[in-house]
Amino acid sequence: MKTYSRVFFVALSCAVALSAVAAGQQSDSIPSSLTTPPPMEGQDNSQSLGDLARSARKDRSEEKKLAPDDEKKLLADVDKISSFASDDSGLPLKEPVKRRIIGPDEVEKSARERLSNKDYSERFARSELTMKKFGLLPRSFDLKEFIIKMRRKDIAGYYDNETKTISLLNTMPLVAQGAILAHELTHALQDQNYDLTKWMKAGEVVDKDEMPVAGTDESIGARHAVVEGQAMVVFADYVLAPMGRTLLNSPGLIYRMEDPSVKATHDSQMLHDAPIIMRATGTFPYHDGLIFEGELLQAGGKKMAFAGVFAHPPRNSHEVMEPRAYLAHEKPASLPIPDTKALLGDSYEIYDAGSIGELDVQALLWQLGTRTLADDLSRSWQGGAYMAFRKKGSTPSSTADVKMFYVSRWSSDTAAQRFAKFYVDSVSRRYQTVTPDPAFACSGSDCPKAASTIQTEEGPVIVELWKDNTVVVTESFDKETSAKLNAATHGAGHKKAANATFQDELSSRFYDVPAFRKWQNDLGAEIFSRICFQK
Repeated sequence: MKTYSRVFFVALSCAVALSAVAAGQQSDSIPSSLTTPPPMEGQDNSQSLGDLARSARKDRSEEKKLAPDDEKKLLADVDKISSFASDDSGLPLKEPVKRRIIGPDEVEKSARERLSNKDYSERFARSELTMKKFGLLPRSFDLKEFIIKMRRKDIAGYYDNETKTISLLNTMPLVAQGAILAHELTHALQDQNYDLTKWMKAGEVVDKDEMPVAGTDESIGARHAVVEGQAMVVFADYVLAPMGRTLLNSPGLIYRMEDPSVKATHDSQMLHDAPIIMRATGTFPYHDGLIFEGELLQAGGKKMAFAGVFAHPPRNSHEVMEPRAYLAHEKPASLPIPDTKALLGDSYEIYDAGSIGELDVQALLWQLGTRTLADDLSRSWQGGAYMAFRKKGSTPSSTADVKMFYVSRWSSDTAAQRFAKFYVDSVSRRYQTVTPDPAFACSGSDCPKAASTIQTEEGPVIVELWKDNTVVVTESFDKETSAKLNAATHGAGHKKAANATFQDELSSRFYDVPAFRKWQNDLGAEIFSRICFQK
């Protein structure tokens, strides 16, 4: 199912809406001139989806400030489109949404004020080293510098859940504002009914050192997917309304959009230059969120897809990427995490800890393998948790100062073998000096099915494949300590950690950084504008 692009339907919506403008037709807030359903796969139509998209981009008019009459109309349309979004989502409109029209300079000023807060938390600084240790980020990568270079100024509009105000850019053509309003006003409705600031962080528990507490349900990335996925549904329904269609009564639309000319519209510079983990996390709420919400619409209608999912949100990226797991209320078995404190004593202390979710695994497989492998193997994910350690009392300054313990579970023996092989092969892409050790002999019931040891400049990397479809990895520990951890993971009689499942996914730590949240919002605006206008 995930072989289809998550943004195709949005591309279709913009292409159809703007093709009417290109033909010289006038449009109200809801483009009433659209009466012909879009071409579907397998039909003999004179214009293909690609033709419509190319026509819309080719005839794009020069941007200029809205005329005063258009500004008045746009402000008035907020109420009308708020009612549409409320009816479409089932989320009550409790009070009129505050609104304003701003220029590009005000957008930039607002962005600077938001970023004047602390750019990095201590928690993210720890996770950044973990990501570099895994190979999810290049060793020399500077997140803050990257985001500064990639900032956009020409966003279309945004809802601010702190001021409860929707801001609309005065240089965005009026014909495009309606669909953008439908998307952003959905956020206003979500906020009025559920208080987005609190809901996004519900279940988060951290200790005094800003470390995630094992077993707590932060699920911040999955909740972002719900918020943006719902807004994408309303966006699509708004554009389809003149044709009497919605995602609910046209379930096949999302999965029929394979036109390369549309597929390429969101391959922007913002994505091209970003590490895979940022690309995956940045687009996840819009792409996977839309698919997730589409599946819920078909399974339980608007009630399940909107109010229902707010009451019972997905717990992790796996439940968003595999909606059937969410619908079936799957509960993965706890991972065999040993009590590391009892094993390691006072030699080491936990520096960072969390889960490696399906989104993280997909990014890792893509970053160090191939996109095909990432799409295929990540679906077999059944759980993953890591602990990063430092020598007690030390302050790590590089990946060489961090020791890693990582356990993952897979849905089949074949999948576990494939991941173990991938991990062993990926070591040469993460370290400069790589020397495989001879295979060591092991016999008995407490032995792994297969094991590999690779010497690196930061210490040994040991990968073990076990009979219960788990893969256990240690990095940079000395061999004696690695042996203790590996033996305790599956050995009988060893004490397990009280909370073995870590719900706090590694990629969700990006949300600790205000600059990343701004970049992700800009990325959403980039997706909209490139799809509609090929900016």
